[in-house]
Amino acid sequence: MVLVEFLYMFSFFKKDKIESKLLKKKEFVILDTELTGLNERHDSVISIGAIVIKERSILLGEIFYRVLNPHCKPKDETVLIHSLTSTELEQSPDIKLILKEFFDFLKDRTVVGHFIDIDIKFLKKEFKKWLNIEFNPEAIDTYIIFKWLLERGLIPKKFKEAKTLPEIAEAFEIKIDTIHDALYDAFITAQIFQREIALFQQLSPSWFDFIRKIGKPHVSGYMFGQYEKTYQF
Repeated sequence: MVLVEFLYMFSFFKKDKIESKLLKKKEFVILDTELTGLNERHDSVISIGAIVIKERSILLGEIFYRVLNPHCKPKDETVLIHSLTSTELEQSPDIKLILKEFFDFLKDRTVVGHFIDIDIKFLKKEFKKWLNIEFNPEAIDTYIIFKWLLERGLIPKKFKEAKTLPEIAEAFEIKIDTIHDALYDAFITAQIFQREIALFQQLSPSWFDFIRKIGKPHVSGYMFGQYEKTYQF
């Protein structure tokens, strides 16, 4: 009986050690886009910002930021938000060139973002329209993870109404100077994801397995303020 228990414990810790080594090699692309509007049929992506995280380290040498020509005019109200004018967009590189660059940058890495479902839907449309490429990355939504951690008391209850990027950043004591810049928003989201990973690592050495199940964007329902609990410890 003692031998059996010893062998079980040995295999358990060996498994955790192997998983830990694999997870240290795991890379994520933290993504944010700016759009001409939120109408998926008529609006388009006008800038893409992305930064790579390897486990919990932000790789400042692996950054992607492009403003692009979407071949459509942005609405006046969205120009006020992201400050990208029609003239600036018309003078930017063609959307096809930027999408090709971004596809090479992504590789097969997991995509992470705040309300990432919106970014994926628009990019999916653009990849299909301009390059005839199916864009179906594995994705993690930092908002859903935040809500999951909040429900379990790992984040103070005073932040229960937090939803926007600045509000969630405040919960993690991350300072924000500005928003609605794709690269800057991606950098803030990367810092939020770092904090979330740290909390999950306290719960399990196999944090990626948990976080990928909890953070799936298609089960979030965040547009209605609800989300689905997909995993229980």
